Amino acid sequence: MKKSLAIVAVLIAIALTGCTPKVAKTTGNISVYTRDASSGTRTAFFEFVSIVTATPLTATAIEVTSAADMATKVASDENGIGYTNMEIAVGNKDLLALNYNGVVASEANVLNGTYKLARPFNLVTRATGTFKSTQQEQVVLAFVDYLMNSTEGQEVVKSKGGIVEAGKSTAWATLKAKYSVLSGDASAYTIKTGGSTSVESSVKAALEAFKALTGVKFEMNQTGSGDGFKRTLGADKDSVNAVDIGFASRAFSATETVAAGAKSGTYCVDAIVVVVNAKNTVLTDASTELIHNIYAGVTKTWDELAK
Repeated sequence: MKKSLAIVAVLIAIALTGCTPKVAKTTGNISVYTRDASSGTRTAFFEFVSIVTATPLTATAIEVTSAADMATKVASDENGIGYTNMEIAVGNKDLLALNYNGVVASEANVLNGTYKLARPFNLVTRATGTFKSTQQEQVVLAFVDYLMNSTEGQEVVKSKGGIVEAGKSTAWATLKAKYSVLSGDASAYTIKTGGSTSVESSVKAALEAFKALTGVKFEMNQTGSGDGFKRTLGADKDSVNAVDIGFASRAFSATETVAAGAKSGTYCVDAIVVVVNAKNTVLTDASTELIHNIYAGVTKTWDELAK
């Protein structure tokens, strides 16, 4: 009885004083996570937040190998901050997706242009005449057409977080008629892809859907955007690492002469989202200046931001 009365007394005291339990503030050194140098996500992100030669990345930054690895690392580090694609950022309960300059990361805000931290998902194929056969080239171009232009392909991309414009696609049955190689059994053909790891989810889903429709097999070996051009048209185009289609989660550079490919272009747009651990109590919004200062090593602790 006495114990019950004591508990009641404490509750009454809290109610009268307006006291509520305090949430522990995130404190200590900021763990800065970044993608490796071959990553298109890293290249695009650094351009947005002005991490350049004159203002380099902090020497304490921890490199991760992929978009999924970034999510795993930040989700397991209460002091962590990183960046990844929107599908992963908003779909992982252990991450907190930050607004960017006050704007929520959403498909609608990317399409209406208010969310600025967005980048293209691009592709390039081998040059005409450099595929294993003319039939292989036709199969690859058919898949690219499916991915970029078919209603079914764009729906698959959208289901995996890719942002596409509505009303600009064509039924696959109409597009398929252009590719005679698909009129028979196409199961002897295999499409090889490489490049960006950020595109892996949407490209894999599209390849699986294409296989179900045509029988064409696929092999994916995504190692980073820097390899997208290299393995189709660049230094590794004739090596054991050569692929039919290379992907980049950024714009191709001026030295990546993708015009030489049989086909190149953008198949969707993706948002880069700054993420912190879900237990973070300091940040809900990431201004360009704030993120620049963290990644440049100017701001080193959560205590500086909690003031």
